[in-house]
Amino acid sequence: MNEEIDEYDIYHQDFTTVSEWEVFVARIEEVLIDWRLSKSTMVKHSVENHAKKWFTKSEEISYQGQKFTLSYNYMNCKSKPESTEESSDKSLLVEIQDGLWEATTRFMDDSDESPFPVSNWFGLKQYLMLYPNVALVEGSLIKLVMSSLNIAFANVDCGVPLFVKIREHWQHTYLGFYEDNEYKISFDTIHLKRISNQCSHLTGLVGLFKSKIASPVALDAVVVSTKFSYELKDLDAFAWGQRTQSNEFLSIDGFDVKKLIELPFGCDKNPTKSVLLNAIWPKFRECTIVESSTFSDIDPLMAPTWTLTLKMRENINFQLSELIGKVMELLDNSYLLMDTLGLSKSLGLVNPLNKITEAPITISKLVKAAMGHGRHTSEFKGPISDELLMPLLYYIFPDAVEDGTHIYPPHLKMEFKQDGNESKLCSYVKSSPEDCLVWRLSVTAAKLHDAGGLSYLAHLWYEFIQELQYRWEMQIPVPGIAEGTPNARTCLLHQKLQLLNCCIKRTMEGNVNTTGHSSEEEFFDCSEGEGAEEQPPWDRPVGRLHRLGEATLKNGAPLYVPRTQDPAPKTEDQLEEDAELMVRLGDDAKASELRARMMSASLLSDMEAFKAANPGAELCDFVRWYSPRDWKSDDGGALGERMLLPGNPWVEAWNVARPVPASRQRRLFDETREAEQILHFLRSRTVSGVAELLLPAIIRAGALRATQEGAIGSSASVGGVDARRTFEIAVRELYEAEKEACRMLCRRKVLGGGEEGQALDAAERARVLRAAGGVLPAVARREFTLRVRDATAPQLMRAALADDITIVGAFTERIVCL
Repeated sequence: MNEEIDEYDIYHQDFTTVSEWEVFVARIEEVLIDWRLSKSTMVKHSVENHAKKWFTKSEEISYQGQKFTLSYNYMNCKSKPESTEESSDKSLLVEIQDGLWEATTRFMDDSDESPFPVSNWFGLKQYLMLYPNVALVEGSLIKLVMSSLNIAFANVDCGVPLFVKIREHWQHTYLGFYEDNEYKISFDTIHLKRISNQCSHLTGLVGLFKSKIASPVALDAVVVSTKFSYELKDLDAFAWGQRTQSNEFLSIDGFDVKKLIELPFGCDKNPTKSVLLNAIWPKFRECTIVESSTFSDIDPLMAPTWTLTLKMRENINFQLSELIGKVMELLDNSYLLMDTLGLSKSLGLVNPLNKITEAPITISKLVKAAMGHGRHTSEFKGPISDELLMPLLYYIFPDAVEDGTHIYPPHLKMEFKQDGNESKLCSYVKSSPEDCLVWRLSVTAAKLHDAGGLSYLAHLWYEFIQELQYRWEMQIPVPGIAEGTPNARTCLLHQKLQLLNCCIKRTMEGNVNTTGHSSEEEFFDCSEGEGAEEQPPWDRPVGRLHRLGEATLKNGAPLYVPRTQDPAPKTEDQLEEDAELMVRLGDDAKASELRARMMSASLLSDMEAFKAANPGAELCDFVRWYSPRDWKSDDGGALGERMLLPGNPWVEAWNVARPVPASRQRRLFDETREAEQILHFLRSRTVSGVAELLLPAIIRAGALRATQEGAIGSSASVGGVDARRTFEIAVRELYEAEKEACRMLCRRKVLGGGEEGQALDAAERARVLRAAGGVLPAVARREFTLRVRDATAPQLMRAALADDITIVGAFTERIVCL
């Protein structure tokens, strides 16, 4: 018998093993301490009266295989000057009690934007919430979790009310508590699918309320607030009257381009599901009004206050958001746009994905192929008839017809900064000047795509490229584009057209300042004193503009300003390609030399022009004119420290520079090559590429339309994300703006000049009553708020009755210390 006894099991049993429940409690305590929610570490705060906003901290906790989230929800607050002073039990309790009493001025269906409704129900500005990922319905587990929270709360001496979400999530049932040295507040919630007879009327609710209060109260001491809500579903009296956008502009009869260019907005159907008429009795004693199972003297027509609340339909289709959404869907289409019209092959365009295994083909070859076959596509007939197409093209290119009715503004300016503190919708999207060519083209393309599909958009894009090709060949500037070189703060399509206009302008000027012309008019004749005839041909000054004041070269000759080439303008994508190439070169000596040459191409050109205009000049002469900051004028003049560094690229460039005037140099900017590349770039775009070019102006045009309809801009700022993510954020912002604008329109039609939630005057009450047919329907929801200040503290109970019933209460009792 003795041999069967294991002495190790008897004398070596480890009774210090931590159980899962203890770990659960310890984890809660650890989080509360980390958040500094102990009364000894909490500081005094005052909630801002403006711009109230809720913030949340959260931690994941597991127990018995179930995951919980413990969150700390608090309203934005401002520390008081004495914030270093510890928060006392009394001040925290008073704050909670004051919030409870203040909350009785609101009703349960109000919202304060908190993640959970307990803040509005009980007037809390901060609270803890433990909610399970799976519904917590088992009674024994609920008791165990509540016991764990009580232990953790007491061990940490927490200064914030703590709640647990129980039952099914849709029931919004919560249990909570708060304790100090003298008082305990219990926050209870009950949700029943069926309404018991006792709780179906005010008399029974008052009896239930008094039974929950620990201390006795006077018979008529309970103060009651009541709201009866009536749902008005027949809204014929509040006609929507929103004009539905249709595709009637596709019909030749009565065609008006204005019908096409006007962006749609709002919804074609009334977004209001119903209107809730709230009859409110703000405050009365329980004995004033009788409402029982057999009798009620509550008359909604005699209610002191009437308010209206709008209930909006779900899944509303907004016209502007739907139109832009269709263009957004094109971002997933990687096929060539010209494939839609069957023109890719005739234009010499091939999808890059289909050419991976074939011999490489250069851009110039593709451009030549496109140029060569361009004559054969003149007979192309797209889905848009000429009767409809020509007015559209004249709208985009109004200078193509005499006495055009859609002439562009003389000065196109882009708003890059917000005016003052005014926030604007989608201001972070780089677009183009309002009502410029890119703006009109983008809006027209979006409307055509919405009306006729992708083939209509492709046909317009094809005709647009054909017109650009014609203008380049005939040297006709593109209208509706801001003057100057490409502005990187505008969208890429606008930059490309700016660059194309630069090419056309260079060609129109006859290449006066570029290679190919050696007209003697561009040279500055030597003065008589210089003895030009005595100078050899290779030392003869050429390419002079004018003399630089009284400045002289180091050798004593006058210093002349040379005629130089303008730097090559580049678009945003070209600058990105150059930067990427710089990175790819590596960091060895050869790569550094090549990188310096690429970066100093314009510098080398100016040095050669300077040498041609000033024979015998030295680097110091060039620096004195080109970069005065690097020239020291003291003691007869000398180069700056930067120019004396070893390996200075300026020195290397000066050594290899030859005396060549700008008219004979290799051009920094080849307008013919650049123009052909722009046209090929636009012609060879995929569907997603064209959508990405058009979306910036479409979004900004939509934002302007929303602003005109009363939408309010946001202070959103987007940075560090790609173009597609930026579009998604902007489209979402537009959707919310359009939704709010429609809601505002509904308010104006239903409320007239009033505001939602504000008391109606006599005329407005009569108007609503007439709309309801003179008789109110059956009550849809009843809500009662019962409150009393007894000898202990404020006591509160709310009840909301519809098809089901929800009762919430906050009851305070004094803790008896034994």
